[in-house]
Amino acid sequence: MKATCPECGCQGHVVTFFVEEDGKRLAMTMAGMPSPELGKAVLGYLGLFKPPKTALRLQRAAKIAQEVADLVAKGDVCRDERSGIRRPARPAQWAAGIEQMLAQRASLSLPLESHGYLRTVVFGLADKMDAAAERQRESDARSGRHLERSAGGTASVDVSPNKETPLQSAMAWISQMMEFGQFTAEEAEEERRKAREKHGDK
Repeated sequence: MKATCPECGCQGHVVTFFVEEDGKRLAMTMAGMPSPELGKAVLGYLGLFKPPKTALRLQRAAKIAQEVADLVAKGDVCRDERSGIRRPARPAQWAAGIEQMLAQRASLSLPLESHGYLRTVVFGLADKMDAAAERQRESDARSGRHLERSAGGTASVDVSPNKETPLQSAMAWISQMMEFGQFTAEEAEEERRKAREKHGDK
């Protein structure tokens, strides 16, 4: 009995996907993805490398999936290695970047030959996340926190009549990240749990 991947078009006897080395390698790589959302996105991403008139070879699919896994494992993204500029990148951002590419499939030049465009998209998402964090810092500053110098040195004084607690700030930031698509619902809930542990659920 033959099987065909609905995303990338890989074909072969169903046993091939579990017994042959390339099939096992692809299965292990997908199983090792940091989140189900990323794994699902990568399966769709494989289809962007499919030749126009033939199926994507299983060996090639396994190689592409491993390359994406390696990029994600670095924890950051570089749009252009020559510039050396990097941004922190979470698995959710890689998944969002791939989903964005899949949504724009019709405008892409296919089949893809490398991960250059994916890196560009994820770098842009990472930049947005940095910008959101910067806006949060500016919001904190506008809320009335400033440094006041005194004879004894420099001390932090909060002159805001309605001080936002650290927990409230953290929760607001997490909500912002969800709006930007940087956190899945599960990741956001995990971040909220960490924030409550750090700042106290008060």
